[in-house]
Amino acid sequence: MSQSIPSSNIAVIIILYHPNDDEKANVRRLAKGYHGAIVDNSQKQTFEEEQLGMMQYIPLKKNVGIAEAQNIGIKHVFDHTEATHVVFLDQDSTVPTTYATDIAEAFDNIRQDFPNLAFLGPKTENKETGREYKSVIHKEKALSPHFILKREIISSGGCTTREIMESVGPRDNRLFMDYVDFDWCWRAKSKGYICGITPDVTILHMVGQNTIYIGGYTIIVSSPVRYFYQFRNYMWLLRKNYVPLQWKINKGLKNIAQFIYFPILIKSGFACWKQMVRGFIAGLRH
Repeated sequence: MSQSIPSSNIAVIIILYHPNDDEKANVRRLAKGYHGAIVDNSQKQTFEEEQLGMMQYIPLKKNVGIAEAQNIGIKHVFDHTEATHVVFLDQDSTVPTTYATDIAEAFDNIRQDFPNLAFLGPKTENKETGREYKSVIHKEKALSPHFILKREIISSGGCTTREIMESVGPRDNRLFMDYVDFDWCWRAKSKGYICGITPDVTILHMVGQNTIYIGGYTIIVSSPVRYFYQFRNYMWLLRKNYVPLQWKINKGLKNIAQFIYFPILIKSGFACWKQMVRGFIAGLRH
């Protein structure tokens, strides 16, 4: 087992977008124990203070997207802290105050057996239902009792290091929001790294606006505008050689299915469908 990591060596990056009162309180709580950056994508500044706890508050006063906001946070912590580890959180991620240390130490412990580990995420559970987010299509591949290999993972709750970020590079801000974290994992894999999750650390999170369960399948429903970015970015990522062929096929089939059943079965499905069309056309043009 690795030695304990001093909190000064861990930086936390939290991205905001019009947080509600509970989320604001959650951010204030998380800001007390670690250095880092709170990057605010809201059009109206959320907090008045320049410093929240030990973290720098950076109001952008416009939505530059999750990718660019993370890049701004990464640059800040690399320029202004001595952090060796970086932990990403969303405003609605519910974690204990020791979470950043827990995931960073898990990262170092797992890297003793898997030196090419690039990004480690937690076990993610739906904060409303308590059910773990898990694919019914892809079988998990446990490389040890503490590490499950994943082709791609979401950024919230994940940990990496300064050295790996400098090797793989920044988030692709052209993607704006959807598949930003997946794209980074695939680029890391193209450089010989691996990504995965640990069942030893858990985060409560909400993916999308709503979750529907049909049989053994989980359908995550997002706000309509998200489908513009999902369909546009899918068309862009189809052209990237480092993107896994299996993802291209599976996501393409899922997109076709959503295009057919969303207007019929999903509340606000027609609004989502129109954004799918816009995203598909935009993806063809660029």
